[in-house]
Amino acid sequence: MKEFSRRLANLDSHLSLDEPVRRIAGETAAVAVILKTGIGRGDSVLLIRRTARSGDPWSGQIAFPGGRVEPTDASFAATAARETSEEVGFDLASRATFLGYMDPVEARNRRVQVVPVVFLLTRGVRVLTSREVASHHWIPLGELLSEKNRTRLTVVHGRIRRSVSAFEFGDYVVWGLTERLLTRLARFIESS
Repeated sequence: MKEFSRRLANLDSHLSLDEPVRRIAGETAAVAVILKTGIGRGDSVLLIRRTARSGDPWSGQIAFPGGRVEPTDASFAATAARETSEEVGFDLASRATFLGYMDPVEARNRRVQVVPVVFLLTRGVRVLTSREVASHHWIPLGELLSEKNRTRLTVVHGRIRRSVSAFEFGDYVVWGLTERLLTRLARFIESS
């Protein structure tokens, strides 16, 4: 618990309670970076595998729960909470504490500004995946911080091939936007 408290203190110094960009429906999105303390496998973060669907640029990829801002969303935190409820079936407002916002990241394949919203679970949850989500996994922070899980991956988009950084957690291969956010998260929680 002491180690997790230190990690949270490190992370907290990199978060803002103010929204980092203006919310624009269809042009901005939010993802929920959901942390939980634990025994056994330890402290962890929730990742999902998106269901494979044609026309979805993130089809089958590993991600955080999240999606585009809707006009009725009062904040990026509200977007992340709504999407979490829709995708994994639990209410962040009653089960977690909002810790803050990380700086936004641009999704390269759709030119969408994505705001990571960090939450800490305060109560147990039961993940109930929707049809948008094929599976979920709680990734221990110790594994996230371990270099043994880092790798390179060749990604092909049309005729373009490029090598990208990735994490491997069992059958979850994490690259792209989610890899960039996990790398930043790892750097934040390990900073002194």
